[in-house]
Amino acid sequence: MQLAILAAGLGTRFGGPKQFFPIGPNQECLFHYSAAFCHHTFPGTSLILITREEILTQAQESLKPVPIPHQIVLQETPHGKPRGTADALLSAISVANPNEPLIILNADDFYGPESFQAAKTILPMLETAAAVPYQVQNTLSPHGGVSRAICTLQENHLRSITETHDIKLSGNHITSPHLEVPIPPNTPVSMNFFLFDPSIEPSLQEFVKSGNESPQEITIPDFLQDQITNHNWLVPTSLSSSEWFGMTFPEDRTAVQERLLERHRAGEQINQLW
Repeated sequence: MQLAILAAGLGTRFGGPKQFFPIGPNQECLFHYSAAFCHHTFPGTSLILITREEILTQAQESLKPVPIPHQIVLQETPHGKPRGTADALLSAISVANPNEPLIILNADDFYGPESFQAAKTILPMLETAAAVPYQVQNTLSPHGGVSRAICTLQENHLRSITETHDIKLSGNHITSPHLEVPIPPNTPVSMNFFLFDPSIEPSLQEFVKSGNESPQEITIPDFLQDQITNHNWLVPTSLSSSEWFGMTFPEDRTAVQERLLERHRAGEQINQLW
């Protein structure tokens, strides 16, 4: 298995690249947990860290404690910022082993070991892509609205995936100003945890090229929706039962530190990742 980590954000609101903040009780970054969980689930995992030149030094420093094979790939920033997660995926696949599947996920999210077990269950069904979504009620921040890709599933396959912004808990309901009705708490949403077969590279290249002239980000959910709609892709899914937390807002940092410490103290998390 190959694990690609999305780590190109500058983290302006955080005062630095949050994906490289040592936040665990033993100075772990959040992506260190994902790397360890993936390695324990798929022995022989190698790591591809996708970042940008401006924060290359921090990226290199953050990889020093990671004992599995790893490499860094720099995502181009033609307009001063990365072009989106689909372009980042293309950067990773361009250096990946074409004979091994690839998991891609965010550097600044805690996905939990159960999510990698979910990935293992759908790996035998992987032809082009697969997804590990979460229930929306488990992915909210108490500090403001978040963006999530709402998923529609049919017989455990992805039928639609739509990026939706400013999702938050309003009283007893989960709402977005972009939707007319509340979102049911058990609605599956993407947290950018996907599996891909590297053979998709030509389709991905074509999709990214078609979006290069647009000022909008070129995202993995948009790529998947295009392939499902226009090319009849079958994208198996396995809903994660794992706890999720992440750093969307600066105020989330303390809560993440406290929750990681709780997991270590309660034995939910081994004290040494490797």
